[in-house]
Amino acid sequence: MKQKEKIIYYNDLKNDDFSGTHIKAKPLEDSFKYIHKNPFWNLAAAGLYFLIAKPCMLFITKCICHQKYANKKVIKQAKKTGAIIYGNHTTKLADSFVPNLLFPFKRTYIIASPETMSIKGIQRLLAMLGVMPLTEKLSLKKKFLHAMRTHLQKKKMITIYPEAHIWPYYTKIRPYDDGSFKYAALFEHPVYAMTTCYQKRKLGKKPKIITYFDGPFYPKPEFNTKENAAYLRDLCYRAMVDRAEKYSTYEYIKYVQKEPDKEKNQA
Repeated sequence: MKQKEKIIYYNDLKNDDFSGTHIKAKPLEDSFKYIHKNPFWNLAAAGLYFLIAKPCMLFITKCICHQKYANKKVIKQAKKTGAIIYGNHTTKLADSFVPNLLFPFKRTYIIASPETMSIKGIQRLLAMLGVMPLTEKLSLKKKFLHAMRTHLQKKKMITIYPEAHIWPYYTKIRPYDDGSFKYAALFEHPVYAMTTCYQKRKLGKKPKIITYFDGPFYPKPEFNTKENAAYLRDLCYRAMVDRAEKYSTYEYIKYVQKEPDKEKNQA
């Protein structure tokens, strides 16, 4: 029996979201901490991350998501320097787990939307696992930037998804601006593009996930912050597009743009 084709209809490549969570974002409290100095908190966070979360992540990515790295050696040197990784946002689980599994004994932090921290009861758990929520509050923005700088100076990894919204199993790269690349321009650490590609498995309906890396890319000393943000964005975007076009060869879900509303256009 032929498998029924899965189709998702969209309006806007940049702003539509298909995560299916429908969580209403709540502003972070002024007391929110991006870096904890309490040794007991840090010990609990390390135990949760390395002893429980990482083994679970490994099992899920390999056995459920069918993920593997195609050229992990490209990012190997980031272990000694720390780095900012930019990836396409096409899975709920793998996007959260794959960056954390790059190096067994190194912590990775992930920049997330405020909605992530709006899930009742798990804010502290997510913080322990390395989730860093964006914020509009000026006082917290300073703490956020300080935390990013601190983690990078300690040679940790930070992952950002500039597409912002999840499109499950999407095989192309959606357009994104250079807003999130200001961090790469500010901190002058190595930048890598991480592209999630989908290919057909021999058995099973869902595709296997192949992760590719490109880089490192660096800001240009003769450019200012704004120019470097645009420069690094273009390097990562072209690398992702090239990888997706070559290696994302299986369309598990088809995305179709809705036709414009004729009545609205005539109004």
